[in-house]
Amino acid sequence: MDKKILFPNHLKVYFIGIGGVSMSGLAKLLIANGNHVSGSDKLKSSATRELEDLGAKVYYTHSPSNLEDVDLVVYSSAIGQDNPELSFAEKTSIPTIRRSKLLGELLADFKRTVGISGCHGKTTATAMLASVLIKAKLDPTVFLGGEYSDLKNLLLGNSDIAIAEACEYKKSFLDIKPKISVVLNIDNDHLDSFDGMKDVVSSFKQFVGDRLAIINADDTYAVGISNCTTVTFGIDNVATYYATDIKETQKGISFTACAYAKPYGRINLQVNGKHNVYNALSAFASADVLGVPFTAVKRGLEAFTGVKRRNELLGSFSGLKCYADYAHHPTELRATLSAFAEKGRDFIAVFQPHTYSRTKILMSDFIEALKNLDNVIIYKSYPAREKFDRLGSAKALKENLEKQMGICLYAQTIRELKSNVDKLVKEREGLRRIIFLGAGDIYQIAETLVKQNTICKKSLEKDKKVFVK
Repeated sequence: MDKKILFPNHLKVYFIGIGGVSMSGLAKLLIANGNHVSGSDKLKSSATRELEDLGAKVYYTHSPSNLEDVDLVVYSSAIGQDNPELSFAEKTSIPTIRRSKLLGELLADFKRTVGISGCHGKTTATAMLASVLIKAKLDPTVFLGGEYSDLKNLLLGNSDIAIAEACEYKKSFLDIKPKISVVLNIDNDHLDSFDGMKDVVSSFKQFVGDRLAIINADDTYAVGISNCTTVTFGIDNVATYYATDIKETQKGISFTACAYAKPYGRINLQVNGKHNVYNALSAFASADVLGVPFTAVKRGLEAFTGVKRRNELLGSFSGLKCYADYAHHPTELRATLSAFAEKGRDFIAVFQPHTYSRTKILMSDFIEALKNLDNVIIYKSYPAREKFDRLGSAKALKENLEKQMGICLYAQTIRELKSNVDKLVKEREGLRRIIFLGAGDIYQIAETLVKQNTICKKSLEKDKKVFVK
């Protein structure tokens, strides 16, 4: 990155949870800025290895001793006040800053900024807009809460444009003041950090403020926070930017993009589902506001092939094509499974609940999203930051789901999961696909199963060659 940000590059910055997708992006930016960067994480990962290759010092324990000769400590909203490193920093007066606050300060260095918010679709919509701006040769800086193509979770540009995901968890998006605020949707997620839906809506309204807002016209809550500078996008209701003649295609979904009551042209997405039409419309609207010609919008959206963990094809195992998706809220499950089922009902859905509080609060919604599937396996909960709660556990979800749909399989270990998959494949003819759903470690589990399958196949092929000889 040739363009230096205004953040002081003499500071030695320490990240608690440096391997997190958003944290590692900020760490990479500060390394490029000339800062000395270090941090801690529980596990080694591709993200921590990349940071180590770039020169960061990564510790794999959370210990106060890691904070020697540190000027600033960065922590995310997921880090509790009982974290030993955060506690030590506060006791010894080492300055601390929340991840979102640091992101807000970095974004302030750019003249044209877009913050993409919403309870669902932020990563995909941000990556779509990034693809458009890249095709338009606008050289943006992009902060992504996931991984997309070669840019992964961070693109360091050299222009005055920056785009970033704006996460609502613990109201962290209020630390960001983008020139353009996008609201994809507002839903009943992260209710453990809000005082009900009224507080959720109020926080989004505060995020938008009186700045230019691009809002989903089909989302009841989002429409309610419109201000005098709002432009809208949608499918069903009247909107500034909208889609007509939506059709499923062999590669994804296609629609005619329209704005200000006139058609601009056909866009053929390489991703499935009506939810991705909304994401694409938000990118179209944002790009148009930034002055990007439609030809570049079309090229960028049609080049987009999806982000990691969003209906991602990983390989195969047990004779099934294996996909993974980050869906962990009932609304996301319905959207993902609906798009997946449009290609047929020949699949197994493996769902890992994420946090006990979300599962407990939204139990009936999860049941509604899953009960009509033919083949479901519930995998043990990913607790994240929470303590065990039987009423919000994966087993509780499995038991409640069985009351609605009959037999529902459950797995506590990878071995049990593999056994259950093999059982379904043997008992039910015509199964061709499997999708792993959730925001926890279910993705790594799916990768492990695919890898084991690949090793097993190679071993069999080798034995076969030996036998033939």
